[in-house]
Amino acid sequence: MDTHALILALAFGLGMLHALDADHIAAVANLAGHGPSRRHALLAGGLWALGHGLSLLLLGAAVLLFGVAIPERFSALAEHLIALVLIGIGLWALWDLYRRRVHLHFHSHDGLVPHGHLHAHGKGAHEGCSYDHRDHTRDPHAHDHGVLLIGGLHGVAGTAPVLALVPVAKLGSVWLGIAYLLLFSLGVLLTMLLFGCLLGQLMVRLTLLGAVFIAAIRSAVALGTIGLGTHMLYGG
Repeated sequence: MDTHALILALAFGLGMLHALDADHIAAVANLAGHGPSRRHALLAGGLWALGHGLSLLLLGAAVLLFGVAIPERFSALAEHLIALVLIGIGLWALWDLYRRRVHLHFHSHDGLVPHGHLHAHGKGAHEGCSYDHRDHTRDPHAHDHGVLLIGGLHGVAGTAPVLALVPVAKLGSVWLGIAYLLLFSLGVLLTMLLFGCLLGQLMVRLTLLGAVFIAAIRSAVALGTIGLGTHMLYGG
């Protein structure tokens, strides 16, 4: 295998690893958790990866074609914005859960000891322990654009510039650099699609356990995302 082939294979592998960064997984898990369906999870992962790849390609083209140097402060600013976005995503997920309010109702039958039943109420929830991922008050296109923008912001923050833009700047070939970015982005896309597929499958199976269990899982993910964003903002 020649040097160029090794470089491109490395780009693909690094892209797959880069997709598994904690802030990436946290963002996509919250965005995909809005509705427990395989299609929704795949769409969230794919759109996030598309935004990530587009931002890297635009920055990479600027580096390769115009010799633009990406300021260190630019990446640091993007990192802080990502931290704020993660906190916002977590808060949004908690708000969405609040709208689907899950209540415990107690009642008794024919003088027996009172017992409880769990019900999910609010927009997007049916009576009983089901979990309805349909929300007709939400604009799906606005949500999709948001996922795309979050992916784009991730593309210029964190380890992406180190793993993609720095090697591209040193390759000395425009076409090789573009191929590197494309394969890096392809690695990110395939990993995120796989993650979305597994997450969607898991969420569909968890719906069998009821709305309360789904709400507990989403709450834990949302709180973890808020914690990660806070750590990135103040602890990094």
